Amino acid sequence: MLVLVTLMLIFVWLLYSIWPLFRPASMSEPVTLRVNTDPPALALGMLPDHHWGYRLDARGQGAFIPLSAARPAASPVTPLTTPLAPPVTALAHTGGVLPIYGLGHADGRLTLVQPVMPVAGQPPHWAFPQGQGPQVIDGNGRPLVRLSLVAGEGAPLRVAAVTADRRLRVRELPSGLDLTLPLAAMPDSLNLTPNGRLLFVQTGPLLQVYTLRNGALGLRQSVVLADRGPVSVTLLSGGGSLLVNAGGRLSQWFDVNGPQGPRLTRIRDFAPQNVTQLAAEPMRRVFATLDTRNTLTLNAAVQTGPLLSRPLPNVRSIAFSPQGDALLAETATGWLSFCITNPYPDISLRSLWQKVWYEGYPEPAYVWQSTSAAEGYQPKFSLMPVIAGTLKAALCAMLFAVPLALSGAAYTAWFMTPRLRRLVKPALEVMGALPTVVIGLIAGIWLAPMLQHILFGVLLLPWLLALVTLAARLRWRTAGREVFFLLPLLAGSVWLVCRLSPWLEQTLFGMPLAQWFGEGYQPRNTLVVGVAMGFALVPVIFTLAEDALFSVPPLLSQGSLALGATPWQTLRRVIMPAAGAGIFSALMIGFGRAVGETMIVLMATGNTPIMDGSLLQGLRALAANIAIELPEAVADSGHYRVLMLTALVLFLFTFVLNTLAELIRQRLRTRYSQNQEGA
Repeated sequence: MLVLVTLMLIFVWLLYSIWPLFRPASMSEPVTLRVNTDPPALALGMLPDHHWGYRLDARGQGAFIPLSAARPAASPVTPLTTPLAPPVTALAHTGGVLPIYGLGHADGRLTLVQPVMPVAGQPPHWAFPQGQGPQVIDGNGRPLVRLSLVAGEGAPLRVAAVTADRRLRVRELPSGLDLTLPLAAMPDSLNLTPNGRLLFVQTGPLLQVYTLRNGALGLRQSVVLADRGPVSVTLLSGGGSLLVNAGGRLSQWFDVNGPQGPRLTRIRDFAPQNVTQLAAEPMRRVFATLDTRNTLTLNAAVQTGPLLSRPLPNVRSIAFSPQGDALLAETATGWLSFCITNPYPDISLRSLWQKVWYEGYPEPAYVWQSTSAAEGYQPKFSLMPVIAGTLKAALCAMLFAVPLALSGAAYTAWFMTPRLRRLVKPALEVMGALPTVVIGLIAGIWLAPMLQHILFGVLLLPWLLALVTLAARLRWRTAGREVFFLLPLLAGSVWLVCRLSPWLEQTLFGMPLAQWFGEGYQPRNTLVVGVAMGFALVPVIFTLAEDALFSVPPLLSQGSLALGATPWQTLRRVIMPAAGAGIFSALMIGFGRAVGETMIVLMATGNTPIMDGSLLQGLRALAANIAIELPEAVADSGHYRVLMLTALVLFLFTFVLNTLAELIRQRLRTRYSQNQEGA
């Protein structure tokens, strides 16, 4: 009962740890703020502390507004308004927690401003990253009509602007790079990727993709986004995806590598229809939409269905907080502030168990990639690669261990002399006490490099040893002592094949076989894991199977021999069926240990979470994945909870497997008992 209670507590604790992953997103009731919103805001935002919001309008004024639920809804809020620049003709921002805003003016100049957090009780204020004086973008003083800018840490500020005479200007501040390109029509939007290497110019349904490299501007691709209807383009966080609103229908586009290089491709459509406004989170691939009925819909890029929907009053514009846990909405009479609970938007049953088409991949795939150093990283938590790796390693190990263990158990229990059995059986049982970390260390440091040099011989050995054993059986007739003849013969065969393998590889393939496979061969691969883990499973399966075979009542074997059956016939038709329940238990226990093995898989493979059927590629198993990543996972993060989910999957798999094994074992035992009573 204590064991059952402990198992139940483990199960409940794992469920408690992963349940937040599947909670639906939610939105609080709004906090209403009476604010003068005339003229309407060109940009909204919220400081990371959630105590202040800010807005920029067409008159070039920036205002900070305190966000607090302590005041009555009817009381007005007095903004901290600061004149920043002359009237604004175009506006853009760099994105991020504290974005830099570019305010374009009618004289071809640009003012850069940035909201700054309050310090030591002081109110927030506006900073000027490039100095308070405006920067000249167009030397001829033409108005800036469209604008986009990016600035990375340690990288120059890059500005793309379109002037009133339809000229595209690209400048870097303060490096002085200046590029000009005439356009056939006035574009509707400009979007620079965060690395500043791509520029998307959208004019109606036509989108042109320009590359910015080596101080030159080149057209890479032109694509028609829609057949009809007004079109707008928004860049998602990270800059790898475009959200295209074509006539109210929303779709995601990103680059896919092909024969002609990367090409912008339509990937998926989203459920929201009749979209009129769109706002994207600055740090995650989450966005909110407003439709013609003023219904707010929250969406994630990897999910085609909405996370939540909620009707709102007539809203002019919306903006997310830097962390995506709050939303600002501006109406004609003031602001609405919402708290959003959506901690794991990229994790769902679909992303865990189905193929998902991620940015940078040529097609939908099962991907496990929990960490990355790149900006705009999107977590990928498909469980299929680690589950496939677990089963692949376990089955390969069983293919190595089962023939050896069962053959050894049958020979030891039935053919071997009692005196020799008393020496062999304890020796194999002691071999089972060898720590798996030692086996994994030997496999990673010694076995993997050795197999790389004698790969052809290793692949040839199973067939050669079987032929040598059959040939030796025709020459050796003394029952019970074959081991003294077979062991030196088999050891000599293994040594000879290992010595001749490099010569055979050079003769047949002209190079080492591992090199002939090219990228299809990884030094630490499934074959290494199968041999090493199989070596660890042999004592377990051998001991249990040998005990089951040796425990068969002697009357059954004696009766079979008395009726004229040979010892081999007696073993195959009488003893093996009678010991079937015990042999099955031995196999299931060995398979369960292979599934839960950690150190051998951790040290003998490259721990690459890929789905590949080749024995010469690496893998990652569930237990090894937990051991590798759990120490680095942030508590209560999506990564941490998905690792708890992998632990639950491993727990359920072994629990169900052992339960089925016990049911089948009981059934076999019952059948054997009935047959014995009938006899």
